[in-house]
Amino acid sequence: MPSSPRLLALSLSLAITVAATAQTAAPATDTTSVPAPSASSAPAPAPAAASASARPRARGPAPDPLAPPPAWDRPADGPALISDDFESGVIDEKKWTLHVVGKPTITVESDNVAHGKYAVHVHYPAGTTNKEWAFLGLQIPENLRNHFYGRAYVSVSGIPPTHSVLLLAGSTGFQLADFLEIGVSRSKIFQPSFQLNKPTPDRPRGERVFQMGGLPDKKWFCLEWEFIESPDRIVIWADGKLVCNRPISYQIVKQGGPTIDSGLTGGFFEFNIGFRTWLSPTKNDVDIYYDDIAIGDKPIGQLSPVPEPAAAPAASSATQ
Repeated sequence: MPSSPRLLALSLSLAITVAATAQTAAPATDTTSVPAPSASSAPAPAPAAASASARPRARGPAPDPLAPPPAWDRPADGPALISDDFESGVIDEKKWTLHVVGKPTITVESDNVAHGKYAVHVHYPAGTTNKEWAFLGLQIPENLRNHFYGRAYVSVSGIPPTHSVLLLAGSTGFQLADFLEIGVSRSKIFQPSFQLNKPTPDRPRGERVFQMGGLPDKKWFCLEWEFIESPDRIVIWADGKLVCNRPISYQIVKQGGPTIDSGLTGGFFEFNIGFRTWLSPTKNDVDIYYDDIAIGDKPIGQLSPVPEPAAAPAASSATQ
C-alpha cells in the first residue's frame, strides 16, 4: 500500500536527524579531511590557570650529587685564629660551651685520633630520638661574623639514612637559631643547607637543602669549609678536593614574598660541631670523632695525612 505524503515526510526527517547525530558523536577517522573550525565556531580556550593545574608539572632528572661542583677560587692558606687539638685531654670549657641533651655524650678520648693523642668523640647510642643531641659551641669573633673558613679532621661511623647534622654557624640561641649547616643525607652525601629556626611573622620557619659531594666513611678525612653571609654560600672540601659549592637563596615570606640571598642568618655569632639526626629513634650506635678543629679568615689547610688502619689479616683457607 503506498505511503501517504505526510508519512514519507516524517520518515525522511527522522533519517536526517539520526544521521546528523551519528556524525556528531563518532570520532573522525581521517583528521586530514576534516576542515578546521572557523574562528567564530571554535570553542573558547580554557583559562590558563585551569589548564596548567590540570597538566602534570614537567620534572627533569634529579641533579647528580656527585657531579663536580662549579669551580671556586680559594686563596692561599693562612694561620688559624682559633684552634683546638684537644691534646690537654679535656674539653676546654673556657673556649667551648657544651650543648648536650639526652643520651648522647661528647668526650675527649684516645681510642681513635687523627693526630697526637686525643680527639673529641660524639657517641649517639641506638634508641636516641631527634630531640637529643651533643654539640660543642664556640663564640665567633667579630671579624669573622660575615665570612670565615674552617677545618676539622672527621671520622664517621653508623650515620643513618635520614638528615643528620655535623656542624653549623649562625645566630645565637642554639638550637633555635638561623644558621648555615653542613649535614649528611642518605648516610653518604653532604647536605649543605640554610635553616631558619627563629620564625617571626614575616620570616616563617623554613629551610633550603641541597645534596652535593660524597662523604668519606669509616676513615679519617680532612673537612674544610667556607661560610659566607653576604651573599650566602657554603663551600666544602674533603681531603683537599672541592666537593660542594652552593649559593643559598631563600623566599623569606611564602606565597610570592621576596627571595633574598644575603644576610640569611644575621651573621655568624656561634659555631657548633657535634651530631644530631632526624631518625627517631636511631637503630644503631653512631660514632663521630673530631680532631684539629680550627677557624680563621683564610683557609687553614691540611695537616699530615692520617694513616689508614691496617687491614686485618685474611683468614687462611687451607684445611688440614
